[in-house]
Amino acid sequence: MKKLLFDSDPIIYTTGAFLKPMKVTDSEGKEQWFWYVSEFNDETFKDGEVYNPNEFGKSKTELLVDTTAEMS
Repeated sequence: MKKLLFDSDPIIYTTGAFLKPMKVTDSEGKEQWFWYVSEFNDETFKDGEVYNPNEFGKSKTELLVDTTAEMS
């Protein structure tokens, strides 16, 4: 990915999360839009167990931190 453009409009809601649009421009200059999760609003699950990950992180590992324990 060469360039990312995060937009704040529109914000849509899906079960448990708010989504915002993001434009990605690859190294060949091709553009494509995606939805990204901007905020979780309910419990998230992984392997059938409650697992509430961080919305943002400096690494993939930080995204996978389970914040459920912090909520207790």
